[in-house]
Amino acid sequence: MKYNRIVAALAAAGFGLAPVAHAASDAERINQLEKQLKMMQEQIEALKANKASAPVSAQEFNDLKDQVSAQGKEAVVAGDIPGSFRVPGSETSIRVYGIAELNMVHETKGDNGKNDYSTFMPYMPLRGTADAQRSGGTYLHARTSRIGIEGAQPSSFGQIGFKIEGDFNNDPRTGNSQQSGSIQSIYTQQQTNSYDFRLRHAYAQVGGWLFGQTWSTFMDIDNTPETVDFNGPIGSTFIRQPMVRYTYVTPQYGNFTAAVENSVSYVLDPTGTATDAGFAKTPDLIARWDKPFDWGSLSLRAVTTEHRVNGAMLDGSGGTTNVDASRRGWGVAASGQIKTVGDDFISWIVTGGNGIGRYFNYIEGAGFNLANNRIEMERALGVVLGYQRKFNEQFRMNFVYGYQKNYDNGYTDWARANGLDSGTFGVNRYIKQAHIGGFWNPIKQVEIGAEYIYGKRETLSGQQGDMSRINLLARYYLN
Repeated sequence: MKYNRIVAALAAAGFGLAPVAHAASDAERINQLEKQLKMMQEQIEALKANKASAPVSAQEFNDLKDQVSAQGKEAVVAGDIPGSFRVPGSETSIRVYGIAELNMVHETKGDNGKNDYSTFMPYMPLRGTADAQRSGGTYLHARTSRIGIEGAQPSSFGQIGFKIEGDFNNDPRTGNSQQSGSIQSIYTQQQTNSYDFRLRHAYAQVGGWLFGQTWSTFMDIDNTPETVDFNGPIGSTFIRQPMVRYTYVTPQYGNFTAAVENSVSYVLDPTGTATDAGFAKTPDLIARWDKPFDWGSLSLRAVTTEHRVNGAMLDGSGGTTNVDASRRGWGVAASGQIKTVGDDFISWIVTGGNGIGRYFNYIEGAGFNLANNRIEMERALGVVLGYQRKFNEQFRMNFVYGYQKNYDNGYTDWARANGLDSGTFGVNRYIKQAHIGGFWNPIKQVEIGAEYIYGKRETLSGQQGDMSRINLLARYYLN
């Protein structure tokens, strides 16, 4: 019977839906799927043409169509976002990605090894200290490796996108849970080099709305210069936090964004310790405007944040006192990119404010003055300049400079009065940092980086410190 021969042919061909080999490229998979779908259509048309002469009931014909359709849903097909696949039996597209990364650091001047995963210029060794006398330390780590999942799902409200990403750059270091601080770091490296998993991003996005944790709206990630160093240059914003964000997109006037983000009332007590009495009542509010131009791009941002203390606080003499005070901090920022020759460009960021706190990388932000029952806020300015020279698709170099300065006000007076103007954790007058480095991509998924970093700082009391290091990086991109 013709019908049986057709069924046998379909069965022999696996209904034309055999899974595509894993090693095939996206283009090859799409090409094969198109051929398989065409074959299926021809086979179904042949069934229709022979239906009148073959003793096949309508129910048998529909059952065969359902079986072909069911197998089609189980096939692995390309998703709606680049590099993704469709979850069988659904319309959800998923992409799994990640980075396996190794850093090798050599300290050429000073010992800033307590911050092994990146430079931390605000606490770099001061001249005359034991750490400043040490140099030549070398160590390796892979703790900044990461893994993530992103996807998309159609809905009546438009496409819903989501992303979850984390790395292993977290403390406590779990190599020996009985130890703490730098001693725990030593035990960790002696045993398993284990680190806790850390959440970086977790959000959903639909239309102009975003709900979840990602880079702060006050941070311009697109115009932050590229460095091998994980934290990048001093003087810019480097922060992720939970938020609700809405962006209104216009083709002519740019993008307008407003966000409500997590508030952390980080206020120091007279001993220089963040007080447990910090108590925020309102979230941080951020407004932003971005626009691309033929010559580059421009971004303007503003933030207001609450500093509040409510409860018992150390008074600096061994006792405690109850306090209740609040004050709002604010910050503004402008950044952009200027195209130069070929694919080269200049990137720049200027950030300033009073009580801007954790939106800088890094200042404390505020301290409580017991004498006048007032929260004193740090007044600071940061400037970042970067130039990227792109020689070809495989090799590029970056020249980056960062500068951050604190200005005299009630906060600096309070810091001096409480002895916080000097020492390793003293309030800094200024910090400078320079990066010279490059990246080489021998193949698409492999990246090799090398960078020289120099930094200098001066405290309010005039103490100075400087350090330098060489950072080498090897990175493999999954998907």
